[in-house]
Amino acid sequence: MAFCLLFASALPQNARAEGEPAEAFVKQLRNAGYFDTAIMYLDRAEKMPGVDSSFVAAIPLEKAQTYIETALHSRNPDDRDKAFADAEAALQEFLKRESHPRQSEARLQLGKLQMIRAAQLLAGEPVETEKRQARESYLAAAKTFDGIVSDLRGKLESMRGQKIDPEKDPDAAALRDQYRFEFLQSQLNAADAIKLAAKTYADPAKDGKAQLEDAVKRFEELNGKYATYSPGAIALSHLGDLNELLGKSDAALDNYLRMLEEPAVDQLREAKFMSAAGVIRLKLAADPPAYQEAIDRTANWVKEIRPNEESLPVVQEFRIQLAKAYLAKAADDSLKKGEIGRAKSEGRDLLRAASKVPGPHVEEAKAMLADLGIEQEAEALPTAEPPSSFDDAMEKATQVLTVTSDLEEALKVIQAQKQTPELKQQIEDIQKQIDESYRIGVQVLRGGLAMVTSETNIESLNQARQILAYFLYQSKRLRETVVVGNFLARHAPGTELGLKGGLMALTSMQLLLAEVPDDDNEGLILQLESLGKFLAKTWPDDPNAAAAQGLQIRLLLKKDDFDGAQKLIDDMAAGSERASFKRLLGQLLWNQSIVARTQENDDAKSEMLMDRAKQNLQAGLDEIEGNLIEVEGMQAATVLAKIHLMQQDSAAALKVLDHPKYGPLEWITKLGAQSEAFAGELYSTELKALVGQMLASDTPDKYLDRMTATMEKLRKAYQGEESQTRLTQTYMRLANDLKEQLDTATPARKVKLIEAFRVMLQRISDATNDNATLRWVGQTLMSMGEASMDQGQVKATGQAADLLAQAVETFKSLPDQDNPTTAYLLGLAQRLMGEYKDSIDTFDKLLQQKPLMLEAQVEAAQAYESWAGTLPPNIAYKAYRAALEGARPGKDKKNVIWGWAEISSKTSKMINRNENFKEKFFESRYHVALCLYLMGKAGKRDDDIKKAIKVIREAATLFPDLGGQKRRAEYDALMKEAQRSVGQNPVGIAKPQPNGN
Repeated sequence: MAFCLLFASALPQNARAEGEPAEAFVKQLRNAGYFDTAIMYLDRAEKMPGVDSSFVAAIPLEKAQTYIETALHSRNPDDRDKAFADAEAALQEFLKRESHPRQSEARLQLGKLQMIRAAQLLAGEPVETEKRQARESYLAAAKTFDGIVSDLRGKLESMRGQKIDPEKDPDAAALRDQYRFEFLQSQLNAADAIKLAAKTYADPAKDGKAQLEDAVKRFEELNGKYATYSPGAIALSHLGDLNELLGKSDAALDNYLRMLEEPAVDQLREAKFMSAAGVIRLKLAADPPAYQEAIDRTANWVKEIRPNEESLPVVQEFRIQLAKAYLAKAADDSLKKGEIGRAKSEGRDLLRAASKVPGPHVEEAKAMLADLGIEQEAEALPTAEPPSSFDDAMEKATQVLTVTSDLEEALKVIQAQKQTPELKQQIEDIQKQIDESYRIGVQVLRGGLAMVTSETNIESLNQARQILAYFLYQSKRLRETVVVGNFLARHAPGTELGLKGGLMALTSMQLLLAEVPDDDNEGLILQLESLGKFLAKTWPDDPNAAAAQGLQIRLLLKKDDFDGAQKLIDDMAAGSERASFKRLLGQLLWNQSIVARTQENDDAKSEMLMDRAKQNLQAGLDEIEGNLIEVEGMQAATVLAKIHLMQQDSAAALKVLDHPKYGPLEWITKLGAQSEAFAGELYSTELKALVGQMLASDTPDKYLDRMTATMEKLRKAYQGEESQTRLTQTYMRLANDLKEQLDTATPARKVKLIEAFRVMLQRISDATNDNATLRWVGQTLMSMGEASMDQGQVKATGQAADLLAQAVETFKSLPDQDNPTTAYLLGLAQRLMGEYKDSIDTFDKLLQQKPLMLEAQVEAAQAYESWAGTLPPNIAYKAYRAALEGARPGKDKKNVIWGWAEISSKTSKMINRNENFKEKFFESRYHVALCLYLMGKAGKRDDDIKKAIKVIREAATLFPDLGGQKRRAEYDALMKEAQRSVGQNPVGIAKPQPNGN
């Protein structure tokens, strides 16, 4: 207690005056495990000046939270029961204050407390009486949560009618968000409590079936309605557990796998571990056990376990289940000895990790280890005689330092040797001794610091604090390190001891930031910023302290506070560090400009961010001192070149890439690429710049040699199957860019460019057998052929037909005819050439394998439509119907080629997902109307034309913009033509006809 009070006194003195940060301080005390100190502070807080009145009113709630955490950390059953009782009493006292805005939070806490007490009753080996009491407590918790749901449902419904604007009324919006969170969390907790109540029966599937089915219904409703919120997603893992209990293995496996496929967000991590364990159980229950499937699907999660998750019960369950999968593999005599040995080793490591965490799982883990011939000794907590004085504590702490130093040196020597099972065990034993020594050191120094008197030498006192901070840091007790180190830095300014303490606190805060979810780290970031500024100001000449300024910049960048970071960077002294930060800021601003353009559709903002990115990148590259030796500099230069390309300045892009000081094309040959992705990105950027220069030059053929060489470097940069996919995507983007440029070129210039590209393509084609490169040659020929066609022309002629014929020949020569990209490009080229039957045959074969390939479905429908335009009227009618309704029935009697109507139907359901679905919807809907109109014309059927008018009118009513100005003009023109054909006034889509036709 003396130690706790000692560091409580380290708070700034003005914290006791106006604006007392009571809530933050109590939270910090709880996080550090100083529960008694927190209760003492809360007892006095009501009388302290400057404490917010709303916090004073919530003191019982804060006490309840503190008591609950006290109970959870207590090893003494009597102390734990008392803490739970105190927590419940504090909650009941608070709930009497009906007007407090944190009422629902308190009820939520009460429900959680009822669940915790039920879990405590089931700890160990509960008798039937304890099981019944736990069941009643769980059901009482469910009732508490249901009450919260009922209350909040009404509040949320009333808020829905208020149409709250977050910008105008942020407090109301925040309250609504709080209510929504508590509403969903309470539904999740109520269903979970009912599930746990059922599990208290000896045979839950029989005796608790009604409760299990009730829980299933609740979780299904929660997931069905609120799957985009964390509680709705988490419901999947509970459904898996319930279905597993009810013997519905297939449904359970589906639930677990869907949970694992949810987005990687912190709130879902425990549910994912729970689901991973469930997947393993179900796979091992198969006949024969599918141990490899279980391992392949879940083993990657071992590496994902975070430090703050090491002791979670769900993680231990996951470890044990995965260990069972590995041991099942080790028992398979058909495998090679090496595989069996590795599987056994993996299982052993998982069981050892689980056995070190206290809990009901330990007995099972140790039993499994014993089966492997490994006996676990019970770990005893280290003890030390209480020091007789402060000096005695310092002497013992110094001894601990000496012992741990020797042990760590021995550990380094052993770790450098080739690892064997015996050496691994020796390493574990030494590490255990080191950990025990640190714990003894902490215990001794805490006792010594409690004996400090007015006569204690201040330098010795600070030295003790520095050693304590070191012991705490080495023990990974980061929050306590922050408290001690921060105190030491501020009370020993300008000294080496103060600097060491401050740097340990700073490092601990950084490590904590990696563990704490972003939503909960605001206070930690503010504390880190404050300490960083203090260190940089107090020790301005020390490079370690000055680095704190860089840390502040990184924190601002992490929060996307680019203006704040820019100011700090601009205020830095000139040098390599400032240049590095400018390059970093430039790359982040570039990323934000892409977000603004692609996700926010804000071109003005994107352009502004791009300009700022360009200025910072250029300055950061120009300020490089000496020779560039960092790959990061190459990356910054590549981004700068990409910005120039975005701004249509290919000459400036090439100038950056070729720069004698920082040009990445030169440096990549000296430093080597850090990744295949970077090399590919660099050479594709160079290729785009060269294409831009060719398009801008009067003598484009002078770039042929360099372009050919760059193509070869790009091809060599990508290796392997997955890499070939990325290379293909790069080539396709390049071909599309070329087509867009050719579309805007003058006829004379287009001829010159096409000829230059034909020479280059022929040269590349003759020099390589690489499928992706040859596919790009064919696509580029096709792009040039399409660009050579007149506007509105359906079938190519002249030079366009020659280019397309070469493209078809190139695609047909490729050995990978089953490759979807090859098949798609071949079918498209055949359609543009007017080889409609061949095109449809190609798409038919492709779509039998890839029925959901939307681009291929669109092209197949277009092929039927274009073909119909070349046929006699009676046959054309059938072809237009095929384009509209689909064709080529498959084995299931459903059309392999969907047709425009089915494309329109499917994309209408996904119109809000992304721009591609939106564009395809409006395109297909237009062609539905167009085919109806053309069918009516071919068959002389006014009814079909009137259907076309109705389709357009319905689309214009639901979506007035019809996909944009250009597409709307097409709809309008077709509407007028259709109206004219049936004798209506051709007013287009401006207004509906009175008769509704």
